[in-house]
Amino acid sequence: MISKEERHDFILIKIQKERKLAMMDLATELGVSEHTVRRDLKELSDAGLLRAIRGGATLRSNIPFDIYDRNNLDVIEKQSIAKKSITLLKDHQVIFFDGGTTTQAIARNIPESLSLTVVTHSLPIANILASLPNISLIFAGGAFCKSSLTMQGQQTISTYEEIYADISFIGVCGLDLYRGLTARTIEETYVKRVLCKNSMNIVAATTSNKIDTLAPFLTCPASDISYLITERAPSDSILQPYAAQDITIL
Repeated sequence: MISKEERHDFILIKIQKERKLAMMDLATELGVSEHTVRRDLKELSDAGLLRAIRGGATLRSNIPFDIYDRNNLDVIEKQSIAKKSITLLKDHQVIFFDGGTTTQAIARNIPESLSLTVVTHSLPIANILASLPNISLIFAGGAFCKSSLTMQGQQTISTYEEIYADISFIGVCGLDLYRGLTARTIEETYVKRVLCKNSMNIVAATTSNKIDTLAPFLTCPASDISYLITERAPSDSILQPYAAQDITIL
């Protein structure tokens, strides 16, 4: 009979390949009961190696928490995402910029000639855009979060609540087709939710290693997303389930 250690190894190898696993399928493949698989998934989840969900498991979002640790990750991929993202921008739009290193890359690629009103609670993005002559910049102040270099709290939320945007670029911690766009802290989630609520178009701009992963707090359902932008080609198989839900893939 297969040992617990062998089952755990099998599950961890399989989830890295498939990103999401069903408990029923695992029980059949391993030749054990669903109760045994449920216990295995709980142990692996408690160890931080995956995230157990109802009926199975998904990859845990393992992107570094501190923005300084993320600055040098996936630099080429973020540049590709930024170039795709700015094709959505047109003169006289109102744009919300969430915090994050991918949204910073987008901000750096905005042409000087483009005339926009930008609202952001990200200190790095405000600094990037401050020198652009045709950007009307609104900074959403609040309580400063050192790990993300963003503002949080009711003051930040209140600024966004008074403005409606054409596009909102949302920082992504995890994205799962059935469990939505997720974030790692409840404070940043409250801000992200109002960005989504007051935007005509929600853009999830993310490196593909965050797709089919899960963070603890729900920002919005995947069905609310207008555009999904990654470094991969739109025809890539990992993106097709999202395209099937009428999300435009760039």
